[in-house]
Order: sequence, then C-alpha cells, then structure tokens
Amino acid sequence: MNRKQKMFMPIWQPFTGIPAETMIGSIADEEERTVALAAHYYFQGRYDSAAAESRRCLNSPCPEIRAAALLVHGMANVGLGNTELVRADFAVLKQASQQHEDIQMAAIFDALRYLLAVFFHTDGEIAPLREEHAALLPEGTRLYLLYAAAHGLYLQRKYEQALGVTRSALMMAAGRFPSVCLYLNLVGAMVAANLHDADLAAAFFHRAWQIAEAEDYIQPFVEHHGMLQGQIEKYLREAQPQVYERISEKVIAFSRGWMKIHNPDSVNKVTDRLTPYEFALAMMAARDKSNLEIAEYLHISVNTVKFHLSNIYQKVGVTNRRDLKNHLNR
Repeated sequence: MNRKQKMFMPIWQPFTGIPAETMIGSIADEEERTVALAAHYYFQGRYDSAAAESRRCLNSPCPEIRAAALLVHGMANVGLGNTELVRADFAVLKQASQQHEDIQMAAIFDALRYLLAVFFHTDGEIAPLREEHAALLPEGTRLYLLYAAAHGLYLQRKYEQALGVTRSALMMAAGRFPSVCLYLNLVGAMVAANLHDADLAAAFFHRAWQIAEAEDYIQPFVEHHGMLQGQIEKYLREAQPQVYERISEKVIAFSRGWMKIHNPDSVNKVTDRLTPYEFALAMMAARDKSNLEIAEYLHISVNTVKFHLSNIYQKVGVTNRRDLKNHLNR
C-alpha cells in the first residue's frame, strides 16, 4: 500500500534540552502535534484534556494517528472511570490488530497488542512481540516496548532479568527519549526494591523524578504507585506535599478505573478501601518487610506502622500479613 506514513507516538521521539511543549509545538503535522499534546496532557494527569485532544484524531484517515489516538484516549478514560469507552477503544485496537492494513501497521498493532497484554492482562499468557515487527518500529517505540518487557518480567518476579533489560534500554536511550526514560527508570526502581537494593532503587527513582518534575509528569508515578512500595511516600510526601496530594488523588481515580478493566468481577476492591498511603504500606508489608523496616524507610515510628496495619487489616477484612498478601495478589 502506497501512502504517506505519519509518526505513531510523537511523544516518544528523541528530544533533549527543551521543554516537551516546545518540542510538540515544533511538530509540523497537525495530527501528529495533536496526538503528542494529548499524550503530554495524559502524562500530566490531565485526563479530560488528554481525552479531548485524542478524540480529535479518532477518525483520522491515517492509521498510525488513529492507533495513537485510541491508545491515549483509552488510557485517559481509565483515569476518568469511563469503563465502556476504554473497552470500546481497546476492542477497536484488538480488532485492528487482526486486520493488518500493511506491514508497518501490522508492527504497530502488534506493539499495542503487547502493551495491553502486559498492562491489562488482556490475553492471558503474554505472547512476545514478533521480531520482524520490532525492526519496523521507530526507536522510541522499541525502547518503550523494552520498558514493557521489563515490566512483564517484574510481574513474573524475574527481577534480575528485568533489571538487565532496563539497564540495557537506558543505555541505548542515552537520555535522548525523556518520556520513555522516565518509565524505564520507574520500572528500575520497582525491580531494585524487590531485589532489596534500596540505594539502586533510590537512584532510579530520583532519575525518574528529575525527568518528571521538569514537565509535571505525575501520571507515570500514579500508574506505578503500589509497585514502587512506598518510594513515592518516602521521597515526596513530606518534601513536596502538594505534589504528593495530587498524585494520591490521581492514584485513587486511576486505580479504580484500571481495576474495572483488569478485574471487573472483583467485589472487594482494595483500591476502594485503602488510601494511597495505606496501600503503599500494605504493599511493603505484603513484601515481607518488618514493622521496623517499614518504620525506618518511611521515617515513622513502629507504633505508627502497627496503627496503620491494624486499620488496613480491618478495612480489607484480614487478620495477618499472610492473608493480606493473598488479598493484594487477587
């Protein structure tokens, strides 16, 4: 098929030394610029603005633009709690992935199929991206898919492998892809925490926050809140209370929306019962951290940890850490 191809996710292109909005404003193509702005708003947790901008491109004649718009529109509506819109967007993407318009779009839809499988568990066992498709994708998209691969390995508790993928991807990115490097550093912080390497986790977290703070990109921290096991609380709750409050508000909204897609049949949602702070503490307890370890990590007393855990047990209807772990892993 002979047609003019457009950039799939312009926000994933390389740019350094300038604000994201400046880069976005320099994009000549109007549709590419609109999709990039929609993603920018999403990363800032501005779900309404992201949904509105992406909606402008849902009927674009260009399949790359439609695919990007559907992805951003769906993710924004997760945060808005519009479950039916999310399902509709993802259904269109899944159907399109089985109706390849050309080899380039086959590669993009395979990438989207992989992303949704990792983040929303839409396909059971996650089939890997086809190598011939990966070769056709822009560098930024390939790097983001490596983040997704590391995330998938994290979910399988293959932490050493996940760390290797993360480090390799960051080396290849070399700081040229800010929005992608933000996600890579966050998955590095998650993995390092599970390897009990607090210094490495802190290094990854602070690199992620350095990128995020410049652009007000709080959404990636919202998406990874529980998996970061208290790092947001440790580094932002007291140092930047207004930012932490904004992140907490978004965590509540986004996690509820995500759960409706990921596990719609659950009638006992932890996301509806615990505050973000309680959920972070619960995740740490479920990862076998002692009360003393939690207290020292969050700079609170052991009695305060016991107080919070007692409230958490009562809210979710369990009596001990083993049951709490089972509850959180549902």
